[in-house]
Amino acid sequence: MKATVEDIRDFLDKQSQHITHYLVAHSYYFAYHKDAVSIERMTFNLRKDFRHARNCFNKELYGNGARRKPQLLQPLLIPTIEGTKEIANPQISIHYNIYLGNLPKILTTEDIKTLWTYCWVDKAKQKNDIYITEPVANTQSHLLHYGTKEAQFGNLSCWDFENTQIPLQRTKH
Repeated sequence: MKATVEDIRDFLDKQSQHITHYLVAHSYYFAYHKDAVSIERMTFNLRKDFRHARNCFNKELYGNGARRKPQLLQPLLIPTIEGTKEIANPQISIHYNIYLGNLPKILTTEDIKTLWTYCWVDKAKQKNDIYITEPVANTQSHLLHYGTKEAQFGNLSCWDFENTQIPLQRTKH
């Protein structure tokens, strides 16, 4: 069975109750006027960079516990990639829209941004162009659909399934 945009959005809608933050992280990769092979290579490399940043983020949040008890101590992290098609705007990089949850309640939004910036910029060597917000009730659905807007146009690989983390248990911090 091949996933559809509706399948992806239905899945995200089911996770929405656990999403506490929405983050956008830009990269140094640009698809503007690039051929398909170059874009595929850039996307492959960006996914590796993201995996490195994700592992760093897990460790910063929960130490080695994130590896020992991943279903309990890893954050909810659902990444989508945007900008992987030749686009008309040369200023827009290939970037991630990231839905976060299962984070220690003690952390403020600014703390989370600081931790992600350390992992994304300092460790994964990506662009220091990061935006984070807490979704409010009336924008939750809009944010979930925003991160999958490229799927509407046939890019079903926008969801970075390999880098998705969904803990089975939600922690109470």
